[in-house]
Amino acid sequence: MKHIIIIITLLLSSFCTQANNWEQLFDNNKYNNAKISPNGDYIAISMNYQGKNILVFLDRTNLSTVGTSRFNGEYEAGDFYWVNNERVVIEMVKREPGYEQPQFYGELYAVNYDSSRGKIIYGYQAGKSASRGSRLKKQESIFGWAQIIDVLREDRKHILIQSTPMDDTGERIPSVLKLNVYNGLIKKDLGKSPIPFSHYLTDSDGEIKLVSGTDRNYVRQLYLRKNGEWIKVPAGTVGQSFSLISISESGKYLYTRDNHNQDLFGIFKLNLDDLSYKSLYTDEKVDVTDVELSTDTKAAYAIRVDDGYPAYVIMNPDLEEAKIFKDLLKSFPFSSINITSSSEDGKFYIVSVSSDTDPGTLYLYNKENNKLQSLFRFKPEINNKALFQSEPIQFAASDGNIINGYFTQSESKDKSKLAPVVVLVHGGPHGIRDLWRFSNTVQYLAVNGYSVLQVNYRGSGGYGEKFELDGYKVWGSTIQKDIHEGYQWLVAQKKASGNNVCIMGASFGGYSAVQSATLYPDTYKCVVANAGVYDLELILEENSSRAVKSFWKQSLGTDSQQLKAFSPVNYVERINVPLLLAHGENDEVADIEHVEKLREALDKAKKPYEWFVIDKEGHGFYNPENQKMYMKKVLNFLDKNLK
Repeated sequence: MKHIIIIITLLLSSFCTQANNWEQLFDNNKYNNAKISPNGDYIAISMNYQGKNILVFLDRTNLSTVGTSRFNGEYEAGDFYWVNNERVVIEMVKREPGYEQPQFYGELYAVNYDSSRGKIIYGYQAGKSASRGSRLKKQESIFGWAQIIDVLREDRKHILIQSTPMDDTGERIPSVLKLNVYNGLIKKDLGKSPIPFSHYLTDSDGEIKLVSGTDRNYVRQLYLRKNGEWIKVPAGTVGQSFSLISISESGKYLYTRDNHNQDLFGIFKLNLDDLSYKSLYTDEKVDVTDVELSTDTKAAYAIRVDDGYPAYVIMNPDLEEAKIFKDLLKSFPFSSINITSSSEDGKFYIVSVSSDTDPGTLYLYNKENNKLQSLFRFKPEINNKALFQSEPIQFAASDGNIINGYFTQSESKDKSKLAPVVVLVHGGPHGIRDLWRFSNTVQYLAVNGYSVLQVNYRGSGGYGEKFELDGYKVWGSTIQKDIHEGYQWLVAQKKASGNNVCIMGASFGGYSAVQSATLYPDTYKCVVANAGVYDLELILEENSSRAVKSFWKQSLGTDSQQLKAFSPVNYVERINVPLLLAHGENDEVADIEHVEKLREALDKAKKPYEWFVIDKEGHGFYNPENQKMYMKKVLNFLDKNLK
């Protein structure tokens, strides 16, 4: 195709006049996702209705509603899959305090596009409605966790699922079941996995071919299925941090994301006959972030890397989806793009596009007439044109290491001066990173006159294994220095004024904000800390699984003196600026005892702080109204303490 023609559906996608109340940024997305039926006749839309996610089914030709699916009580619709031309399987999810996304506990529901024949087909509730006295085989209640392996495009009545018995740790061995999507009956039990925490892959015929997992010593392992038996791939064949992508159409090769014998994560290929393993692609600077799979999940066609802006490398240029994706990249430069689904005849595609100033927009692409029709904007009430662009930055730390990040420059209320800065520290700290993408918090601060600096300090993911490991055991020192030097670089570049900055974060970011105030008392003018940990020794004492405790010991170390030195609760006398402390009473990740101990130390030292603790919230604030209250509190706090 030469150029994709974009049609704006004004009724559905028109920009609304933005009121001064930018707190709307924290409302749930009106729309979340869309997928088209195999025959291309219907579109399933995931949208928010009265505070809960539901599915709405539309006729593709005129976008009229033909059916809906919503749940009573605390359940709502999660991810969903068209399994044939009429039926969709939905993951039943619940919103839980402390989690950003609704939580999936393994229950599956199926319904037709016209709202008929709705039924729970897997889970502990699945057998409750079975009729008594019938000689027909009854659906059973299963106290397990389902994960869809393959929707089996050639089998219109069944899907393959992984069924893991419920327990507290997730270490139970799962089975593979062929499940009827109409009545929830198990047609066939295909046997158990050889390893817990399993991830299966099927070949182009829908046959189980591979499984990866983690053994009880937390070692990653890979097994091949041959002649009905599981064969363990010898240790050292693949890396210890590999993840499965897909199997070649021939069934001869496995594609993985791995960093076998190298620092950066790239794409590898394993020959399933002789187990030879080689690298196919590795970026020069950053890890492979993601892989775009064909809508049948059988073939990978593009690789995403994030060296500043998102960029894509086409892997399989002969694949039709790859050709379409390549042209979409031209139509939407500097954007994140995902083809969510397509009709089986390849005529229609649903495309999701987002950027730093676009929370997300869904499009319908018609290949026959080469037109891209705008369907829905995730946040239709927000005027994207009034938002602020984020710029990738890079600077050299004082020890020579290159540190990356993002800067969103706001407009100062005083046109003769630069806007004050909020250093926004991401959580984790290990394996997590800031990306160039839309952020409610960043935009809320920017539209209210505050520039935002985000630093991918040592320990962050995305820049190779060494960079991540370099953040181990230096939580309270090197990591904070990287963040501090990021702000000093901004000042040197005349993007920010000296000593007009507040530091803010949640989770590890909350810890970082308070710790930075003890290390650099003359730099930051205020601190906003949400859901933070402030006594590192307390982390090692808290009840956790073996895997979690093992991770904490590796990343924090066990040196008691160093843990004390890196715990800001022990050094509040060094803090010379006001703090805003926020926490959820039901936080199961960073126990509220952390902030209570910090408050006690601040009271004893007679240090100023503001308190914002909410019950029925967990690790961070995820109820939209609580988020709005919190960010309004943050804005008032910043207005008082920054010029």
